[in-house]
Amino acid sequence: MKSSMLQHGRFLLFLFLLLLSASVLAVGSDSGARLPDMGDSASRSLSITQERRLGEELIREVRQRLPLHEDPEIQFYIRDLGQRLLARAEGPDFQYNFFVVDNHSINAFAMPGGNIGIYTGLIARTQSESELAGVMAHEIAHVTQRHIARRIEDSRGSGFRTLGMLMAAILVGMADPELGGAAAMTGMAGTIQEQLNYSRNHEREADNIGMRILVDAGLDPEGMPRFFERLQQATQFQSRPPEFLSTHPVTENRIADSRARAQGYGQRNVQESAMYGMIRAKLLVERADTPENAVRHFRAALENDSEDRHARFGMALALTEKGDAEEAQRLINALIDDYGEHALYYGALARAQIEAGDNDSALATYELALDLFPYNPPLTQGYADLLLRVDRPDRARTVLQRQIQRTGPDTGLYQRLAQASTAADRPHDGRMAMAEYYQMRGQVRLAVEQLNQVINAADAEVYDKSRAVSRRQELTRDFERRNQ
Repeated sequence: MKSSMLQHGRFLLFLFLLLLSASVLAVGSDSGARLPDMGDSASRSLSITQERRLGEELIREVRQRLPLHEDPEIQFYIRDLGQRLLARAEGPDFQYNFFVVDNHSINAFAMPGGNIGIYTGLIARTQSESELAGVMAHEIAHVTQRHIARRIEDSRGSGFRTLGMLMAAILVGMADPELGGAAAMTGMAGTIQEQLNYSRNHEREADNIGMRILVDAGLDPEGMPRFFERLQQATQFQSRPPEFLSTHPVTENRIADSRARAQGYGQRNVQESAMYGMIRAKLLVERADTPENAVRHFRAALENDSEDRHARFGMALALTEKGDAEEAQRLINALIDDYGEHALYYGALARAQIEAGDNDSALATYELALDLFPYNPPLTQGYADLLLRVDRPDRARTVLQRQIQRTGPDTGLYQRLAQASTAADRPHDGRMAMAEYYQMRGQVRLAVEQLNQVINAADAEVYDKSRAVSRRQELTRDFERRNQ
């Protein structure tokens, strides 16, 4: 892995652009500053079409090289919150993609063309949906204002390559300190502070616009300064700050300016989703060293507030992991009685029933839940997994095909469709599905290999071969276009 990163210059370019587009909350502020128009300089440097294509290339690299969190419920929540914020944002017509990086670091970043990554560590560290949304809105603002294109324009000349190599070293170092040190020794010049100063105006702009997006989406503008203030206080005595503060320095002036801007919006009717607390509870269970430690955590929370619905939900998840599925089911059913139907409640109930060995009840739970929440992606994927477990691949295949038709391509859906098709004795359909899975992950050669197996199969129908040939041509054209 290390040798691969050192050998490929394209990966260094990927890291450079990743950090160029990341938030770097600058020291200082100007609450009276007008939001600058993105103007012609961005267009001269990088057109919207070019930025969109660059984003497509980089997200393929991300899917191959970063540990993405594959949990359907967590993915669905982040995408849903992202779309809620986007509905209140104005900017170029990019195809936004929100994804979750499976890493305990407190970090988030934006990339060209609307690709925005959120670390699981950041989600777990926030304490309200408005805090999480404040970070996401700031990243969205970087994209809508085309800060990547504008920074490329400002960096033209001899400084461009130096800046790119330095930023690559910093990002590699965040993932692997030994590798980052090796990269830094190749002669990269400059200082981190110089790069932070360089992006100061962009950060002010992203903060102003991000705050407006947050408010227009019905969330609490205080979430932004509250999170940064708490994060700064919690880490001020650490020898090495978390990655987010390494690239997003926050000062007292910065926090004060953000709070003053938030207070300027006055009292508002905040509408936070109950899903946030449940997703955070789920991450806390995942991050616990043992299920027993997770149970102790939520027991302590419930001793402080026995009616904390999110702690009750987290306790149910922890008990399922611990093997106490009967008690977990009791807790989840009580939550449904107290708060009504929710897709996450039913998903957790089905998993507890599976843990208890009651697959029939779990099937009934998923079917009821999908009647209440049709085409809910996490429920569909859980239902398909269970159908495969009980040897009903044909039903799983039908459910997954309908979901893809309704909600669009998804790596998790295609991977399960491949499994279901193969188990249903439809191997060529399985290979076609795996081709789509690999294509979405940026592994075009593996996708073409799957298609070639269909094309060369002696028992494949003419229709299957024709589909595979057509899809191979599309992937080949796309690959050639991206590598021109």
